[in-house]
Amino acid sequence: MGKIMALLTACTMVLSFTSNTEIDIWHKVSTDTYNPGEIIDMDMSKGYSVCDGPNIYIIVRLVDSEEEAMLAFPNGGYWKSKAVDPFLQNLQEEFDSLEDYLQSQESKEIKKK
Repeated sequence: MGKIMALLTACTMVLSFTSNTEIDIWHKVSTDTYNPGEIIDMDMSKGYSVCDGPNIYIIVRLVDSEEEAMLAFPNGGYWKSKAVDPFLQNLQEEFDSLEDYLQSQESKEIKKK
């Protein structure tokens, strides 16, 4: 399982370096009440940060407008997203079923014919 995930990660890194997108653009699923679930592109090349004690806020502009987006993180502690990405969950299930299939066939790799 670890080798498959490492290969997928390597392919993803290669694709990100060879794509035409800028490295300072981050993509995020919107949690805005008006457009939840919309993919927004944030210009991370400049912005500012603010700390109110318990939280750190990073404010950047959206790529396609003059609107600002705010990212909030807990200050001084470990944080983890509570949301489960259905795409990543389905991908993990596919990898698990592939690994089960390979083990049932007493194989450890897939060879191209």
